[in-house]
Amino acid sequence: MKFKKIFVFLIALLIPISASAKTLGDLKAEYDALEQAYIEKENEIKENENEQNNTNARIDEIYGEIAAAEEEIKELNDKIAELNKKIDEKNKQIKAVIKYYQVSNGESELLEYLFSAKSITDFIYRATVTEQLSRYNSNLITEMHELILESKKAIASLHEKEDNLKKLQEELRAKLSVLQLEAESLSEEEDSIIKDIEASKAIIQFYIDSGCDESDDISVCANEQLPVGTRFWRPLESGYMTSTWYSDWWDYPGGSCRSHAGVDIGAPTGTPIYSISDGKVVFAEYGYNGGYGNKIVVQHYINGQNYTSLYGHLSSINVNVGDIVTKDSVIGFVGNTGNSYGSHLHLNLCIGLTSCVSRWETTDPGAYINFPPNNTYYYDRTSYYSGYYSNPCGW
Repeated sequence: MKFKKIFVFLIALLIPISASAKTLGDLKAEYDALEQAYIEKENEIKENENEQNNTNARIDEIYGEIAAAEEEIKELNDKIAELNKKIDEKNKQIKAVIKYYQVSNGESELLEYLFSAKSITDFIYRATVTEQLSRYNSNLITEMHELILESKKAIASLHEKEDNLKKLQEELRAKLSVLQLEAESLSEEEDSIIKDIEASKAIIQFYIDSGCDESDDISVCANEQLPVGTRFWRPLESGYMTSTWYSDWWDYPGGSCRSHAGVDIGAPTGTPIYSISDGKVVFAEYGYNGGYGNKIVVQHYINGQNYTSLYGHLSSINVNVGDIVTKDSVIGFVGNTGNSYGSHLHLNLCIGLTSCVSRWETTDPGAYINFPPNNTYYYDRTSYYSGYYSNPCGW
């Protein structure tokens, strides 16, 4: 599908920082590319809307065509009924004529009719009329039977047309369902791009404020601003693992596998959230509508490697951009904001200095932080658990 090309592009765009040096100028170029991706996504959404409108219009047209076929079938049935009535009348007339050929009481009624003529001319007329009337009515009946046969064939053809129209209508409804699912996906992708643009803008400003020049390697100039850490910790003192970094999929023809992007930890609204390690806040936003809602992005320097963590769906934020935090810093509180269905924390982890908003740049937090298995409670930030599992679509 079309949106895959954008995601492939974004995957290439968001290669971890550690793979190669990245400058502030590179970040600005990536920001421009995200803006272009947003424009392309808008065009895809409009194309999808147009296709949905056209499909709905065709479905409505088919209703009219089915109604017209039903009306034509009714007219043909009425015509058949009228022809059968006329056939009955002609049969009666033929029987009346034949009656003259029947012998009654030992005398021929036909002869009686013929010999009651007043002249030879009248006799010939009566004989001719009798024979022609019988033949004419017989021909009419034959023609009417042929018309009935043609009408029945037309009705059968119309019923077949109706069946085909109804089948086409069902196919269009199935197509519409796929388009609606694709529209949801496109809208979600657009929201992700918008959020990535917002976060990228804020992070670019962070590097500018950190004194990075256009050509500076940001992993160098930013590391001067980042505290040095040695490990990661669970972000809540206690919680319930509701989702690991598992795979999702779109269940329709051409559907594609995607990652959940992070882990979800259920906890009551207002539960304190801690930074998973020492770091610096580079993004903090109140955004109730869609996406991750209220969220915080923290960048870290752990054992010589840069990481970025994102905390989403917060009820409130307890830090500001530029704050230095430790593993014991309460940076916010669990909530249910954005695209969320219940109070929980969504945690993303990315390798490198990124916005960590797009699912396509995330890595499995469970590979770096010791989480218990899915659908399991934990009660502190340090106890060891085994059995954590995620299935990232074979990536």
